[in-house]
Amino acid sequence: MNKTLLVALSLGAAMALAQPVFAEPAAPDSKIVVPMEALPRYGSLVSAWYKKPVYDTNEKKVGVITDMLFSGGEINAVMLDVGGFLGIGAKHVAIPAEAITITDKNNKSWLTINTTKDVVKKATGYKYDAKEHAWKKM
Repeated sequence: MNKTLLVALSLGAAMALAQPVFAEPAAPDSKIVVPMEALPRYGSLVSAWYKKPVYDTNEKKVGVITDMLFSGGEINAVMLDVGGFLGIGAKHVAIPAEAITITDKNNKSWLTINTTKDVVKKATGYKYDAKEHAWKKM
């Protein structure tokens, strides 16, 4: 009986002290996102670029895309790994996204850039800072 009384008193106290929870109203300028019923026409998919090699105009490999930087909903830079062997010793450089194009040749699509591996190797290198979730100059 004492246990029942103790439980009842505890429950009553908890209910008496409970504060009501109110939903915060949405900010007046916020928009509610509604999922799309149909997809817009895309020029290219990120998955078609990620981990793909990029070639110069002479079909020589310049590097491999390892990341893309977004700003305002658009890709504005592509991180390209240049040099190294099996990912070791590679240098990460930033390339403007609009500098990379899709070239079709022999029924195959290639990512191409109008530069050479030597030029890209001399560019500023970056290192990914996992704590800040950002690329930093080396």
